[in-house]
Order: sequence, then C-alpha cells, then structure tokens
Amino acid sequence: MQTAVYIGRFEPPHDGHLRTMRAALAQHGRLLVLLGSANLARSAKNPFTAQERAGMIRAALAAAGEDLSRVRLRPLPDEFDPERWAAQVRRSVNTKNAVLVGFEKDSSSSYLGWFPDWQLEPSPVLAGLSATDIRAAYFEGRAVEQVPHATAAFLEQFRSRPLFGRLQREYLALQALAQQPKPSGEVRYFWQQQGHLWLSRRTGPIGHGLWELAGHYLAVGEAAPAHTRVFEAPTRSLLGQIPAYVLRGQGEGQAVPLELALRRPHRFFEDHHVIVQRMLAEKS
Repeated sequence: MQTAVYIGRFEPPHDGHLRTMRAALAQHGRLLVLLGSANLARSAKNPFTAQERAGMIRAALAAAGEDLSRVRLRPLPDEFDPERWAAQVRRSVNTKNAVLVGFEKDSSSSYLGWFPDWQLEPSPVLAGLSATDIRAAYFEGRAVEQVPHATAAFLEQFRSRPLFGRLQREYLALQALAQQPKPSGEVRYFWQQQGHLWLSRRTGPIGHGLWELAGHYLAVGEAAPAHTRVFEAPTRSLLGQIPAYVLRGQGEGQAVPLELALRRPHRFFEDHHVIVQRMLAEKS
C-alpha cells in the first residue's frame, strides 16, 4: 500500500491544498501531511502553529467525507539547510514506497526534485490561489476566499485573539519596510558561557517580545565583518534574502539558561534557534 506524502506550510490550508489531499487519498492508501516550519515562532509569514494547521486540515477533510484513519499529520521543522531538511523528511516518511505529491509553483518547490527515488505525482492546481495572498487579505481586513469552511471558521475565531493584533501589526510593518532599500545583511553575536546564552528581547512590531542574538543590520553596500559563520538560506529572514554573519563574542542582552533556551524554539526570532544549535555543534 503506497503512502502519498504532501509537504507544505499550509498557512493557512486553502481549497488548493484540500483538493490535492483528496486527490492523493483517491489514488493511494494513506496520506502523510508534513507541516513545515513547525519549529518557528508565530509571524506574519507563519501565523499558525502546526497543531492549529493540523486541526484545520482534519476538520476540512472530515467535512469532505474523507476517512481520517488514512491520514497522518506530522510537524516538520525548518532546518535552513537542504540536506538536513531532506533527511528530516525521510525520517518522517520512513518508507521506500512513497509518492511525493505537489506542483512546481516557484523556487520554494525545488524540494520536489530532492527525492529521486520517490515517485513524483503532480497535484491539481487552482490558478491564482496562494496562501500568501490569503494572508494578505486576512491581515488587511479584506474577505478571505477559496478556503474550506473549517479554515474560515478558525480564522474568524483567531481574529478575536490578541495574537491577531500583534501579527497584523507585524504584517503592516513588513509591508512598509518592503518599500525601502533592503539591508545587505545582518551581524549577530553568539556568546555562550557557564551554561548560559546571551540573548536580547525584540521590541517594535516585528517579532515583538521574541529572543534574538544581539546584533545589527548592515546598510546597503556595507561590508560584512571577516571571520564569521554565514547563514544565508533564502527563507531565513522575514525581510527577504538577507544573510546573517555570526561572530563568536560577547554581545548585549541577558543571560538565559542554555538548557531553557534550547527547549524553547518558538521563543526565538526567525532562524535564531537554528543558528544557536549550529554554533553549539560546531564548537563541540
């Protein structure tokens, strides 16, 4: 019995996602849905937790009459490294008899070619339908269309939570910054000593209250410092394709117990928790 594997962020699940899942269930015995970015803090780009997205998907499939016993949903963390991420996917799937479903929308779909030993099954496409556009409508107060009833109901309920206001302010701030010149990079400081990690807490609307490695953005054309560990995954920053240049050295902030910090990936801004893990691994 073949397992269909569908990978996505589903932020939020829309009619195109539901159509793909139902088509996969019609052709295959089981469906495994991997919910990406499961280790990241809420943001305007990833507003909903893996648990919330799984709930919306289950409710939409049940309403469509699908047998949920044939469906598994698992969180998939972002690794910001293709090889590490692909290995994580393989561990989650844990079978050679897999069919990868999806369609090549843009560069974010390049992963479809990373599993040559799996059968690739193109999914049906709803032209012009994008979760990015749905999030824009949601945060701009416009009507949200082409989503299952379960998604619409969740979005309406979520709108009444204080979290919505914070994410909406972040979205609007990011929209305003998109009209300005983009930094050429950012410098961050990694300082870990005696079982503690030095972290700052973000102020302002973008990532408000989250932990981050202290640092600053580089102006357009400003050179990056030498002897840094570079993190340059295209999707690492909410501002766009901006590399991070990480220096080992004392930065500002407060000492947070390292064990606590490592247990709380959702308290970190962008990919900073992943950066901490890599820097610790390279030091040992």
